[in-house]
Amino acid sequence: MLKRKISRTQVLEVLRKGYIVEHAHLNIKGNWQCTLEKLVAGDLIKVAAALMTDSSGEWVVVITVMN
Repeated sequence: MLKRKISRTQVLEVLRKGYIVEHAHLNIKGNWQCTLEKLVAGDLIKVAAALMTDSSGEWVVVITVMN
């Protein structure tokens, strides 16, 4: 996010109100992943979110942002 100058607020906006551009699918690591996109504060932002479990079996979300 810092490298691409994208704020946490922008990422949360995409997660809340973005449009799905890549539907949920199993990624190469066997985790469910989808990609959303939205125009926020003049920037077209894509957020890839994946669900996975940590070593204790708890669910965590891994996110990558692109612009």
